[in-house]
Amino acid sequence: MKDIDTETLLEAAGETAEYAKQYAKLQLDYFRLETAEAVAKATSSLVATLAVAILGLVALIMLTVAAGFYLGQLWDNYPLAFTCVSGFYVLLAGLVLIFKDRWVTNPLLTNLIRSLFN
Repeated sequence: MKDIDTETLLEAAGETAEYAKQYAKLQLDYFRLETAEAVAKATSSLVATLAVAILGLVALIMLTVAAGFYLGQLWDNYPLAFTCVSGFYVLLAGLVLIFKDRWVTNPLLTNLIRSLFN
């Protein structure tokens, strides 16, 4: 009878080990899928944001040129008009540099972390 019990026990242990291997493989596959989903979400969000930023930049360049020509015609001095428009952007760049954590870094990190974990 001890042989039967030992044999049954070894068989059960072998099945348990096989189930453990299958479970570990399924957990690894699940982790890979979760990671792929998070990376895909973050990448798609980044690409969409980049596309909007590029289109916004093109629009901003067109508006800047239009403002320079408008002010140049209004003041009858194109170099002064484009210098004033450039000065506005230098001032804006200074403000962004001063408040970069609040305006740029924190919102970007928040959105990236949110897209990775949702």
